[in-house]
Amino acid sequence: MKFSCSGLDLSDAVLKVVRAAAVRTTNPILECVKLSAEDDKLTLTCTDLELTIIKTIKADVKIEGEAVIPAKFFSEFARMISSEQITFTMRDNNTFEILYGSNTATLQCQNAEEFPQPKELEAPEKIVIKSNNFKDLVTKASVAVAQDDSRPMLKGILLEINGNELNGVALDGVRMALIKKQIESATAEFGIIVSARSLLEIIKLLPEKNNEITILTQKNHLMINLDDTILITRLLGHRADFVSYQQIIPNEFSTSITVNKQHLSDTIERASLLNRIERNHIINLNIKDETMVITSQSELGNITEHLQIVHTGNDLKIDFNGRFITDALHVINEQFVKINFGGSMSPCIITGNDTNEYLYLILPMRV
Repeated sequence: MKFSCSGLDLSDAVLKVVRAAAVRTTNPILECVKLSAEDDKLTLTCTDLELTIIKTIKADVKIEGEAVIPAKFFSEFARMISSEQITFTMRDNNTFEILYGSNTATLQCQNAEEFPQPKELEAPEKIVIKSNNFKDLVTKASVAVAQDDSRPMLKGILLEINGNELNGVALDGVRMALIKKQIESATAEFGIIVSARSLLEIIKLLPEKNNEITILTQKNHLMINLDDTILITRLLGHRADFVSYQQIIPNEFSTSITVNKQHLSDTIERASLLNRIERNHIINLNIKDETMVITSQSELGNITEHLQIVHTGNDLKIDFNGRFITDALHVINEQFVKINFGGSMSPCIITGNDTNEYLYLILPMRV
């Protein structure tokens, strides 16, 4: 195996694929990057068996072949020699020789045959969606994903085709996010559960331009092909494995407010300063007339904030984890939001004042 390539192209490619390299695994080869030189290209692959990232760059290939080397070291090394033209040569003792300028480095390789082969999808279902819509859906839904391992399905986002919309649903037992985005086309209506961690890594690699992207899915895998980059992730499950989220959303409300999103976020964050130290984030909302009074208290003292609102329905006193509200507000890009309440023991529903693209459900605290 022998090839030459641009150090800048190589560094950029390695930094992208190492996002999928495993960390602290019992299988050391998953902490590596696989290099495959063929024709006039070099293909780099990393996988932790849940997420696989494949990146192809141009290369002057003299001898075709494959090599597997430590990903963490190689990403740092490639970044430091990115200004050079680099030549790689595989020696007989399974050692990779790297020439850059007048300098030389050698690196011990692992057996390329032991590196997992990426999944190939045959006759998959397809979703075509604008990249910005997909990014926004994943970003907004991910705030409600569960963080513990006790219920693995809740560490994922349900991606569900519903007519000409893609729904993204996430919940962790005390809050839920439902995000709706228009799609360009789909070959079938289906629902798949995808790891939120994988989706967040995938959207970081999507192009900045709002291009159409095609999402492919078959059985237990999802794939996005971006010309020179392929992203593959294993599914956590399918729609039948997820919570029947439609049954959780209430239909009747006794109190409704409309409020400036940024003012509400700032007010809750200030009110939460005291109990943030105790890590319970509990705040009390007292809604009366056209004012909402937000209070918090701890052994250090108490904070009271007043916020102007548009209010319809009953007066209400209710307690929430303030962080759950601000997490949702931070990813909403509207000036005003609407919050509906069904009573002091019922969840609140945060929706857009001008759009129905998102819905956040948050359960109250029992103090």
